[in-house]
Amino acid sequence: KRLPSFVWLSPAASVGSEVTFTVDLITSPGCCVLMNDDPEILDKDLNFIRYLEEINGLFVYETKGESLARPTAATFGVGSGKKL
Repeated sequence: KRLPSFVWLSPAASVGSEVTFTVDLITSPGCCVLMNDDPEILDKDLNFIRYLEEINGLFVYETKGESLARPTAATFGVGSGKKL
């Protein structure tokens, strides 16, 4: 929103929602409108947004805790789950 060309932002993702890989406009996590009389400033702002897309810099991602847990035999339905 601080870009000189920024006009409007319509986020389709909200805090806590799951964002998946975008393959088209329908799966896009939002839309940003830029306008500027100076084509150089507009191009600079657009290139900055494209850069953020390339480095995954548009969102702060949080890994789900359960995916980091070490699996046990009980996770796979093997054994009683008791330690020996």
